[in-house]
Amino acid sequence: MSIFRRRRRDDEGDQPGRPDRAAAPVVPDEALPFLGVDEAQHLRGLVRTAFAERGVEVSVHAGHVADDSGRQFGLWNVAASCHQDDRGHAAWPALVGTHVERVLASMDAPDPFADLSPQQAATRTYVRLYERDAIPRLDGFPHREFAPGLVEMLALDLPDTVAVYDDARAARLGGTDVLRAHGLTNLHRQPVEQLERLDLPDGGGAFHVLLGESVHTASRALLLPRLATELTGHESGRHGWLLCVPNRHQVAWHLVRDATVVPVVQAMARFAALGFGDAPGPLSPHLYWWDGGGYQQLSRLDDDGALSIVVGPEFQRVLEELTGGS
Repeated sequence: MSIFRRRRRDDEGDQPGRPDRAAAPVVPDEALPFLGVDEAQHLRGLVRTAFAERGVEVSVHAGHVADDSGRQFGLWNVAASCHQDDRGHAAWPALVGTHVERVLASMDAPDPFADLSPQQAATRTYVRLYERDAIPRLDGFPHREFAPGLVEMLALDLPDTVAVYDDARAARLGGTDVLRAHGLTNLHRQPVEQLERLDLPDGGGAFHVLLGESVHTASRALLLPRLATELTGHESGRHGWLLCVPNRHQVAWHLVRDATVVPVVQAMARFAALGFGDAPGPLSPHLYWWDGGGYQQLSRLDDDGALSIVVGPEFQRVLEELTGGS
C-alpha cells in the first residue's frame, strides 16, 4: 500500500467507454470529490448495473444508492477503491461487482453474534475508530470520544467485514470494559505491515506512518505512545505527540521534542487532508496534538477546502518553548 495515490497512466484518458479527463480540466464531483463529475456518474451507473445484475433494483443518489426497502449503500469506499486502482477505468466494473457482492452477502448473512461465546469474542473483538459524522446514532452502542470528530467502538472481526457491538451484545459477551481490554490486546497483536519514515527537506524533521491492508491499522492510534516506542525506539516526552488518522489504513505520528515540530505540523496537516480525500474508510482530515490528557485538533478545512492551522494556548506555549519564542 502506498501513502499517496499513484499517478494516472498517460493513456488512461482516451480509451473507449471512459470519461476523457485529458480533454478538459476535471471538475470535481461534489459528493465524491476525488473523482471528476463524469467519472462519478460513470461509477454510479456501474453500481446500479451491478446491483441489477444481482436482482436488486436501486435508486441512485449523489453519495449512496438505496433499494426499495430503504436500505442505503454508500458509494465513497467503492469509488475510492476504483480511484486508486492502477489499472484504470477498465478495472472498475469488476471492482464494483466484487464490492456489491460483498455488501449484499453481509446484509443477508446470519447474525454473527448469535452463537458467539465470550471466549470466541475475546479473540475476535477489536477497538476500532470511526468518523463521528458517519455514525447516524450512537445511543445503544458502547462508544467513547477518542478525539474531536472521532469515536472508538467495539467491533467483531469477520472474514469480509466487521460487526459493531450494541449494548446488549456487549453485556452478554463480557461487558464493555472487558471487551475493550480484549480489543486493545488484539490490536497490539496485529502484524506491522509497512512502517515508513517521511523526512522533510532541509532538516525539517520527520514523521512516521504505519500503513496496512487491515481495516484495523488506523485504530492502532489507540496504542500511542507505546506503539511509537515499540516501532521506532523513541519515547514520548512531556510535550506529547502529533497524530493523524486520514483513513482506516494509515496512522501517522510525530513525537514532539524540538523546533522541527513547526514544519512537521504543516506537513502532517497536508498529509491528513490528502489521505482523507481519496481512500476507502475515511476517518479524519485533521491533525491532532496530545496535550497530556486528550487530543486537541490543530487543523481546519474551510468550506472551500482551504487548510489552516489553529493553535490553542497550550500548544502555543509548547511552540514558544521549543523555538525560543520566535
